Amino acid sequence: MRYSVELGELLAFVDRLQAFEQHAETVLTRVDGQVADLHHTWSGAAAAAHRSRHNEWMAAATQMREALAELRATANRAHLNYTGAAQLNLDMLR
Repeated sequence: MRYSVELGELLAFVDRLQAFEQHAETVLTRVDGQVADLHHTWSGAAAAAHRSRHNEWMAAATQMREALAELRATANRAHLNYTGAAQLNLDMLR
């Protein structure tokens, strides 16, 4: 079996993941702040239900960020491994 890896594309994917993580963090921080401001003046059963759902959403967002960080680390490690293997092959041919 033969396969190939476009190292530049793999590295670009790592960069896109990092940019998405940063953007998601910005959005999450902004939304969390807006919800906190909202709950300064909103109370009652609906507010409590909203707060509960928001907390669930934030927990899911944390899981997403952790998964993205793991995916980014794995892709970066793959890039380093493929680059190292390619260099080793070149060194053996010299």
